[in-house]
Amino acid sequence: MSETGGVGEPRWSVGALAKVAGMTVRTLHHYDELGLLRPSERTPSGHRRYTEQDLHRLYQVRLLRQLGMSLDEIGGVLADASDPGPLADVLAAHLGQLDEQVWRLNALRRQTRGLLAQLNGPTRPDSDRLLALLGCTGIFDQQLTKEQRDFLDEHAFHVGPEARERLDEEWPAVLARVVEHYRADDPVDDPEVRRTARRLVDVGETFAAGDREILRSMSAFFRENGRGVLRDVLPDQAVDDLGDGFWDYVSRMYAALPTE
Repeated sequence: MSETGGVGEPRWSVGALAKVAGMTVRTLHHYDELGLLRPSERTPSGHRRYTEQDLHRLYQVRLLRQLGMSLDEIGGVLADASDPGPLADVLAAHLGQLDEQVWRLNALRRQTRGLLAQLNGPTRPDSDRLLALLGCTGIFDQQLTKEQRDFLDEHAFHVGPEARERLDEEWPAVLARVVEHYRADDPVDDPEVRRTARRLVDVGETFAAGDREILRSMSAFFRENGRGVLRDVLPDQAVDDLGDGFWDYVSRMYAALPTE
């Protein structure tokens, strides 16, 4: 229960404040040790007494904790409540983190929807292979800047979820076909190889919505890290032979396409 001070304002013991705020006494003691929330008063015997101002500060601490701030960040923000700069800086940083989390959840949601659609489709694929292929899809997204991801999210919104799901299915299948051509040593000017190259170009153009910078960054990433991707695309095959020679073959496939 709260007490009444000499000027008629309520005072709370640490136990009463913990009950009012829905927190533990241990947490309040920890806040006191950190200097985040020190009681404005002490009784002659040394017991803590918290005022309305202390309660208001506690609500500020809780709000900032709910926004994901660390206790150190909160201490910096509350050190000078009259200066909005530190709070603005921390909120801006956390907003960026929240945007990142939202984007990753949307990507996970899209992949989960695609997985369910395929599992519930007329021809059910092998589950292990399907999971591997869907896992590969996220590799594209992780290499992009926030601006590029926002651009692609807007593009995905316009083309619709079904088109994006078809793309998620198409690119691993095309890449697997390129591997077949490479291992068979098919000439890059062979009509079938050209058809595969055209499919690969179309997939890249569709994914990147025509953005050349995204295409260049993806090309560089696959040349540096593509063997790991290929392990997911071809889970039942060894991929040790798919190094620089394979990606050079892909480059020659592109170069052999007739200009339009």
